[in-house]
Amino acid sequence: IRSYIMTNIEMKKEYLENQAYSKMEATYLESDAVLVMQRAQELLNANEYEDAIIQYEIALAMNSDNDEIRQEIARAYGKQCLLTDHGCEEALLIYNFLISLYSNDEILIIERLSIHQHLGDSVGTKADEQLLRKLSLNF
Repeated sequence: IRSYIMTNIEMKKEYLENQAYSKMEATYLESDAVLVMQRAQELLNANEYEDAIIQYEIALAMNSDNDEIRQEIARAYGKQCLLTDHGCEEALLIYNFLISLYSNDEILIIERLSIHQHLGDSVGTKADEQLLRKLSLNF
């Protein structure tokens, strides 16, 4: 019994040490993700969309629960779409996902609306305009 108790205590100690290490590692990953996002923004400002998107995706891999990074990826694809007609489908997919989570986020809907309008998508445009009217009536 004594060895069982010692093993159990040792296992608990190891578990707690691993938890502390995991929290520390998560903190480092989060701060690294911020640096990668800064680099992505620089690339986006230089109209280097593909490289910016890659950097944002790296940041998302470091901090996979961060929907702000997803929003930045959608914006990068959206900017690429509006200026080069590439990345439109990707932008819409990400915006659709984010709006499904944050249905009252007017900014997300407006950004998606601009892509629908750019593409001449009357159905998407009408749907987003209706969402915005509904939001304005609720507030």
